[in-house]
Amino acid sequence: MIFKSSHKSKKTRNSTTRSKTKHTPASANASKRKQRAMHILEQNFQNNPVVTWGLITLAIVFVLALLQSCQGLFSLSFDNNLIIKNEVPYEWKNLTYDATGRAHYVVDGEELTRTGVDVSSHQGLIDWEAVAADNIQFAMLRIGYRGSTEGGIRADELFETNLKGAQSAGLDVGVYFFSQAINVEEAREEAAFVLQQLREAGVTKLNLPVAFDLEPSPDYSGRADNLSPAETNAIARAFCTTIQEAGYRVIVYGNKVDLNRFDLVSLDEPIWLAQYVDQPDVNFNFLIWQYTSTGQVDGITGSVDLNLDFSRVSTSKSPK
Repeated sequence: MIFKSSHKSKKTRNSTTRSKTKHTPASANASKRKQRAMHILEQNFQNNPVVTWGLITLAIVFVLALLQSCQGLFSLSFDNNLIIKNEVPYEWKNLTYDATGRAHYVVDGEELTRTGVDVSSHQGLIDWEAVAADNIQFAMLRIGYRGSTEGGIRADELFETNLKGAQSAGLDVGVYFFSQAINVEEAREEAAFVLQQLREAGVTKLNLPVAFDLEPSPDYSGRADNLSPAETNAIARAFCTTIQEAGYRVIVYGNKVDLNRFDLVSLDEPIWLAQYVDQPDVNFNFLIWQYTSTGQVDGITGSVDLNLDFSRVSTSKSPK
């Protein structure tokens, strides 16, 4: 009963509207204007067909260009921004875990990845000989950081100690800097600080890259939390270019949220991905994968980040 009453009411309103439209003088005048415009358009087409077709063609081209522009704009969603710098060359069927929870990438019985840790002064003093004996092959060491509020630059208190210990134990070493730069000038300042710290430590060459690590503050109130993708790219490029000009390799660190702050399509630097899952689900290439923050390694007190270095795999796609 209610449905019939509602339907009838809707029909009555529509009928009333159509009746008004049909008999009002304004409607009649609009109809005459429409007929006159169509007549003028028809005359113009007959008198100047080339010009008319040219205008139509330009209109079509404009609409197509507009649609393509909108498609590019909408592609910058979260998932689509994480794309396609290079196709992921890894076959995840080759990824396995041992009894201790460590990941390995093995093809035809040969392990192609290396396992490493990344550490800072938060880990305290480390027994690097014990770390090496526990099948850890490389280490990424924090060399310094910029404060997320006041913006001061500081060295990691244990960088030189960790550097000497890791190198003495035979590990390959890279470094990372925690950035909070808000413009390219500050990015270059951070890179210069990194190079100065390396010189003071007697370093002239690193086996692994210098990593640029730009993360938002935990409560999203930091000085660098509201950068645009264009600004973030420019800052990363300024840092990395300064480091490269000094002869070192570079890499950009981040999880999916961090990396979505960049325009990855135009970012040239390789990626160090942090994603704590059994298998990465991103659709862009990366060289290092930080796969857990709860690793256990002899010689290090408490939990530590564990990483896989895919450098040997990424240069040649593994067989299917």
